[in-house]
Amino acid sequence: MIRLLCLILSLHAPSVLADTTSPSSAVYAEISALMDSHSSLQGRFDQVKYLAALEAEISSSGRFEYEHDKAIRWHTREPIENLLTLTSRGILSEQDGKVLSRLDAQSNPIVSLFSDIFFGVMTADWQRLEHHFEMESWVAGANWHAVLTPRAHEVESIVSRVELQGDRYLREIILHEAGGDWTRIRFSELPQ
Repeated sequence: MIRLLCLILSLHAPSVLADTTSPSSAVYAEISALMDSHSSLQGRFDQVKYLAALEAEISSSGRFEYEHDKAIRWHTREPIENLLTLTSRGILSEQDGKVLSRLDAQSNPIVSLFSDIFFGVMTADWQRLEHHFEMESWVAGANWHAVLTPRAHEVESIVSRVELQGDRYLREIILHEAGGDWTRIRFSELPQ
């Protein structure tokens, strides 16, 4: 779940600039112009995790909250209640008010990497994300679609491809893992 949360962070960034001098730069600028930027955001998520080895899907849902460069709270309500809080200092997992795990970014470089990616996505910080992903994107009217491919082995060991779709907001993320597993997250109940 922590691995998923960190990559969900790749979740609210609609695009990643692979090369700011490429002909696609205009598309990235167009996607950026379509998206609303907020200092905080909250809404609902519905998530499906496919496990290839079991040929099974597991569904969960809940609420998320984001505070610009401060914290992301991922509150799973179904099927099991759990609260994950991501900050630049680490990841905290709680259940029934009790701490299940605490991962420190200073002592764990992977946690630091995830934090960087997640906050980059949530703030649409292309400069931050371009270090981690190459991107292809398409814009059709007010809708956009982007496919992110990891540049670094550290990221690729977690996710082989990320698909993002949205309009004013990121609406859907699909995280593809090397072993055939995937996770689809849909966002709703966002501000109008």
